[in-house]
Amino acid sequence: MTPRLLFLLLLLAGCSGAPRGNAPDAIYWNAVVYPVVGPKAEAIAVRGERIAAVGTNATVKVLAGPGTELVDLGGATVVPGLIDSHGHMAGLGSLLTGRLDLVQTKSYDQAIAMVREAAAKAGPGEWILGGRWDQANWGQKDYPTHERLSAASPENPVWLTRVDGHMGLANRKAMELAGITRATPNPPGGEILKGPDGEPNGLFVDNAEDLIAARIRGARAGFADMVLAAQEACLKVGLTAVHDAGVSPSEFPAYKGLDGDGRLKLRIYAMVSGGARIPEWFERNPPHRGRRLTIRACKMFIDGAMGSRGAWLLEPYSDRPGYTGLPVTSPEVLRKVAEAGLRHGYQICTHAIGDRGCREALDAYEAAMKAVPARDPRLRIEHAQNPAVSDIPRFAKLGVIASMQQTHATSDMRWAKDRVGPERVKGAYAWRKFLDAGVRIAGGSDFPVEGENPLWGFYAAVTRQDQDGRPAGGWTPGERMTREEALRSFTLDAAHAAFEEADRGSLEPGKLADFTVFSKDILTVPPREILATRCLRTVIGGETVYRD
Repeated sequence: MTPRLLFLLLLLAGCSGAPRGNAPDAIYWNAVVYPVVGPKAEAIAVRGERIAAVGTNATVKVLAGPGTELVDLGGATVVPGLIDSHGHMAGLGSLLTGRLDLVQTKSYDQAIAMVREAAAKAGPGEWILGGRWDQANWGQKDYPTHERLSAASPENPVWLTRVDGHMGLANRKAMELAGITRATPNPPGGEILKGPDGEPNGLFVDNAEDLIAARIRGARAGFADMVLAAQEACLKVGLTAVHDAGVSPSEFPAYKGLDGDGRLKLRIYAMVSGGARIPEWFERNPPHRGRRLTIRACKMFIDGAMGSRGAWLLEPYSDRPGYTGLPVTSPEVLRKVAEAGLRHGYQICTHAIGDRGCREALDAYEAAMKAVPARDPRLRIEHAQNPAVSDIPRFAKLGVIASMQQTHATSDMRWAKDRVGPERVKGAYAWRKFLDAGVRIAGGSDFPVEGENPLWGFYAAVTRQDQDGRPAGGWTPGERMTREEALRSFTLDAAHAAFEEADRGSLEPGKLADFTVFSKDILTVPPREILATRCLRTVIGGETVYRD
């Protein structure tokens, strides 16, 4: 018997017995409630961690007992608790606990100035770490190189990751510590970029990033502190759950500790970082379900990112002739990992961006599901940014979930056509093509690559515009989502992507009382007002965990 069914039976029994003892703990009324499943409502009753009733003010308020808290929401809008299907808690937390955040820099000069200031305060040999630079924000097409960075910090190693996380820039000191020379070979699935003189220019792509990252010592904040910092930011914008896309096995004890002592308020669906040896880990570690922490998924990579030209393409990049990107993991390894995941109850979630990356991932999944039949595997492709249009129906045929981040489209539209040309770009960020093919889209942000505010993704989904309203009419506007589809991608379909739709994702009696309260009606206000909407209250399991 499911928890929801048991709850409903108890509710019915209580209604025919002693109503005073079964009255709701709280009733939230005078609101515009969008349950996602069922008609629009006005009020929600909560008992314990679950929803007791959803309906009009009159039908719900009559359930109140002497101890019921009545919360007048003053006409605010209530939606099911928003879920980010692809974020990075420690990555966001690192930017909130001392790492340089370069996302707002408008030039390489500004980034250099931030590094110079950090170097002046750093101790001898201390690493200076930063991230989220994007040369497109600096008005340049070319990537930066290390010379000016090395001059700004000659004695302290510096490592600055690009906004997509698939490229990093190191200064000379960092490369010296890592033993990088012109003779250092490219690792499998990675590239050390070099200048005209054949010397490393400081840029490391995909698996080559590990050459520098492995040398970093003395991180300022521990994993638990970073998660707690990220959690605070997520609750403030109305998120009730995050699918943490890539957690090292060594970090799970800290996560479990936060869950065990009650400091973990967000619901976390954690994906263990995968590789060729992860099947051995599956054998030793069965799926885990705690109070707010679930571990039953694995994050794999088959290619890199389009921004750093690491996405794996069927034909060469339009702006780098003869080059088709990087296979970060071999399709054979991915197939074996998928088979092991199916055997041991782990969902496989594969980062695949380029058309060849997506096709190879689909091929590997299809082979794995034939080898290890499973009733409901729900394999996922993370990002699915630029598949071949002809491959989109395969997602539906195979039951593969497209975990897509809507703000990627409005960030990448500036250069996507340059990368793949006018024909291949028709498959880029193609939400309408996916939906029309019958594919479930789980919405997210990929924070801190993009901002953690889910309304930014909601706005991008329904407008195909950036936050300045560009371009007029939206970029490839035929791929827009309706507002109802966008909301579903951040609620019920996101819950489905984590096998949790029976408990979350819609506001129905018996489901967990996870909901988000907004200052404006995001289903009806003019599009620009979506961006001005504030989260007034975040409720998880009946507990108000954030209030404006």
